[in-house]
Amino acid sequence: MIKLKDLLKLNKMTYNSGPDGGHNKKMMRPLNLFKEEYSLPNQLPPENSSAITLDEVRYLQAMKVNKKFVEKHDDILKVFKETLLELELPYIKEEIHSLLKESGKFVMELKYKYNRPRPYQIAEFYGLELNGVDMKSMKTPSYPSGHAVQGYLIGMHYGNRHPEYAKAFKQLGEDIAHSRMIAKAHYPSDKTFGKKVAEYLYTLLK
Repeated sequence: MIKLKDLLKLNKMTYNSGPDGGHNKKMMRPLNLFKEEYSLPNQLPPENSSAITLDEVRYLQAMKVNKKFVEKHDDILKVFKETLLELELPYIKEEIHSLLKESGKFVMELKYKYNRPRPYQIAEFYGLELNGVDMKSMKTPSYPSGHAVQGYLIGMHYGNRHPEYAKAFKQLGEDIAHSRMIAKAHYPSDKTFGKKVAEYLYTLLK
């Protein structure tokens, strides 16, 4: 039986104490591809002490880790480059790089707005082991999943530009988002909100 004071402490848990200099810098980036006036989706994540969060952690715990799949989809630019070249479509590095860089501003703003603990932090509270994949790109608050936002966003961008391959780009975005759950780095709700943010950001593209 978990004591009330421990549940209160759990609900106050955040990923960290706030953004460092590098993350602050990302939030201050100027916008060129996106409209400068925006109102990002506002949707609170489930409370740390909620049954939903615990179920999500247990869901991740039961997932089979595929380190190769996670590592392959960690580099979003490389994944889209390979797909574009494979489909014999134009690949412009700067285009994808700029989409990643500018969308990263929005992702970082939301991550530190909610400052949700990563699944491993909640798992530790309950004495659960996740044994996920740890990557350098996972050193930020959990909500939303940045890879979900950017994978879905760039997938929509190329899917609409090349409608004959829309299904392939949609699946690629899905694979990028799902890879973070296979790594046990994100809750399912991080991925779901990430998709919602991506859909909104797509409407902001000039």
